Amino acid sequence: MAKMKTRIRYSVHFLILVICECSCVNWLELVIGPSLGNAGDNEVGEGKKLKINNAQDLAESFGYPFQAHEVSSQTGYILSLHRIPYGIKRKQSNNTKRPVALFQHGLVSASDMWMFQGPNVNLPYILADAGYDVWISNMRGNVYSKAHKVLNPDKDPTFWDFTLHEVAYYDLPAIIDYILNMTNHSNLYFLGHSIGSTVGMILCTLRPEYNSKIKLHLSLAPLVYVTHAITVSHKIFMLPTVPMIQTALANQIYNMFPRRPFFAKLMQMLCNDGTPLQQLCISTVFLLVGADYSQFDTKCIPDMTTYFPAGTSTYLIRHTLQIYLNGTLSALDYGNNEENFKKYNQTDPPHYNLSTVTHPISLHYGNGDLLVTEQDIDYIEKELPNPVGKFPVPHSDFNHIDFVWGIDAKKLIYDRIIVIMDKYR
Repeated sequence: MAKMKTRIRYSVHFLILVICECSCVNWLELVIGPSLGNAGDNEVGEGKKLKINNAQDLAESFGYPFQAHEVSSQTGYILSLHRIPYGIKRKQSNNTKRPVALFQHGLVSASDMWMFQGPNVNLPYILADAGYDVWISNMRGNVYSKAHKVLNPDKDPTFWDFTLHEVAYYDLPAIIDYILNMTNHSNLYFLGHSIGSTVGMILCTLRPEYNSKIKLHLSLAPLVYVTHAITVSHKIFMLPTVPMIQTALANQIYNMFPRRPFFAKLMQMLCNDGTPLQQLCISTVFLLVGADYSQFDTKCIPDMTTYFPAGTSTYLIRHTLQIYLNGTLSALDYGNNEENFKKYNQTDPPHYNLSTVTHPISLHYGNGDLLVTEQDIDYIEKELPNPVGKFPVPHSDFNHIDFVWGIDAKKLIYDRIIVIMDKYR
């Protein structure tokens, strides 16, 4: 019976992917995002149209101070930073100089994915209460960082022509320098989840001088090298996605999975507590990230579907899939020598050499994570010159999303993270 249910789940999702692949552009726009010139009506910004709490509302609703900052990168992207300068658990003031912690979210996420569950659950609040000055970055192209000095994201395809390479080379340096200048610090702690950690490593392969500006990198389930055998469920999910991305690009769909109210309402209607399809919703997610029922709070599904996804470039998703399916850490292969040369001054996409990533990195992984396994972490640790160590979360089913939303994440991993960080203060 269990095997039959699993086959049914595989078949259902495979059917959805086939429909996405073979159907019209309007269906693609409905599922993954609007085509160029047809954006705007369904996407929401900071609190527009869909009545949600934006990052500031979330922090202030829990009693925490909040600041919004804007940083311009070298290529004109206007990036949004969200700051919790101090905590509320003990008497603190804004005048005290605190060590700085910079968060970088994972794929199609935003700063508020770290914030909606509140104190004692979400790591930014916990770190702020532990005496850290917390900053949370938003990658270019998400709901908070969808602006440019010249380019219009709804009209100019050039706006969306970026991958993890550009985020690492242009955006992170601007963000780090801005924060260090604002706080009068010479270095900071970097906390990255999944590809959020990946861009931190890519940064220091491209600009090794930034190693000195990262005091310690807390790497949470980093998607860097994939050495484990890809599961059947991942093949079913991901392999059809590659041609689907090509179809999307051919139809000028450059913004994938933007934050849209109809999607959140649909997911809530299907997946909330008490709905007949909730188990199918949860099982589908677990096919990707690993099954961990004990750490998944179903009461948070309305918030999870409201704040995730938050949008990104189709090229960035294509780059992430390439890293995962090829198993190597390289820049995006655009598929022809001319385009690669224009991007990288060479016909082959460059390989990112981790031997230049000399800042200390602690590697954290979950034994139940299907995306990043202990085997992958072992390989990364051997490639890095200065690993602090690898740290399994002491819970057998801990999966990829538990690092952000796990019910007991504070006890299982966050408290350990603070102990490690305090050693570097």
